[in-house]
Amino acid sequence: MYPISKQYLHSPCEIKTLTNELLTTGTISDILHGSVQIANSFDILPILHCNMPVKISVYNQSLGFKVLIGKVFLSTLEMMQITDIQSLAEFERRSFFRLKVRIPAQATMLQGDSSPEDGEARVFDLTVTDLSLSGVFITTREYLDIGQSFVMTLNLYDMDIIFSCQVQRANPVDYSFNGYGCSFLDNSTRQFDLLCKFIFEKQREQIKNSREEKS
Repeated sequence: MYPISKQYLHSPCEIKTLTNELLTTGTISDILHGSVQIANSFDILPILHCNMPVKISVYNQSLGFKVLIGKVFLSTLEMMQITDIQSLAEFERRSFFRLKVRIPAQATMLQGDSSPEDGEARVFDLTVTDLSLSGVFITTREYLDIGQSFVMTLNLYDMDIIFSCQVQRANPVDYSFNGYGCSFLDNSTRQFDLLCKFIFEKQREQIKNSREEKS
């Protein structure tokens, strides 16, 4: 019996302790009977103790979030095998793949069904303060409504990448800035891959800095 659907193969994931300390990131490289394998094409993996309990936070564009716990069966620099897999509750999903950042960006608001070419859209500045694979939290002087859509340009790896977004919730920041939680809409595989790579690299930096502080 497979611990999760084969459709989760190649999905990005985080490996954490049971107290949510981030250990590493990677992708589901294989799904076996009773276990999953993790790899990371961007970096080497840490060596974890055999039988160490871990939490696996998995994200899939089509299937959504999945939280698993298991035990380390095999751990090398290239591969990690987790066994005794069990599912966890759905409520933890919003903390997955979430980065605290400060990235200035520009967005174009779409009015109704119109597009920027119609000359009816307005451009506004924003700052991304929270970034995940499924959306962003932004601050801006602009007033936005729940359900409004806009396209946002983020500079990743010296490339301007456009993301389609929709406002899901409003959270006031202070008297001069408004805060909005936004989800990504219909973004391409290339956009997703670049975003995933960016988040993995930033998480790796956080792990490294955390280890240096402890040592």
